[in-house]
Amino acid sequence: MKRRTIQAYKQAPWRLQLRFTGGSLLPLIGLLIVGGMYLAISARLTKAGREVLDLEEERSNLARQQAELTATLAELNSPERMVERALALGFKPVGPDQVQYIIVEGYEEPEPFVAPQPSSPSGVGEGSLSPAYTETLGAWLYRRLGLGSGAEP
Repeated sequence: MKRRTIQAYKQAPWRLQLRFTGGSLLPLIGLLIVGGMYLAISARLTKAGREVLDLEEERSNLARQQAELTATLAELNSPERMVERALALGFKPVGPDQVQYIIVEGYEEPEPFVAPQPSSPSGVGEGSLSPAYTETLGAWLYRRLGLGSGAEP
């Protein structure tokens, strides 16, 4: 026998409202948390992107400054400017009879550069292939079978 239990009292109305409100606000709170995380991540990405743009701009400015400094250095080291500076410092051009050479014992002059000879276009001589690489299969078989001196039949 089953017995049915009858509730002796009714739930208070404020408890029912609290349960209904809590159940409907929970998804809303979840959406707010997800939205806040999205905004935080978007802000970080935007900041990182802006930093990348700033660094690229700084890189291009540094490249421009380097080019300007290289041009200035090239101008300062030009032969005409160097001659002007040398004359301003009291140096003067000398002739071959005014030059003094110092002999250093044990110094050996390096061998002069000799360019390598280009390979001959005909393929004969140095640079041509070894006969082992130019022999045909028929000639090789003929030679291996001992039928001749290496020439094809």
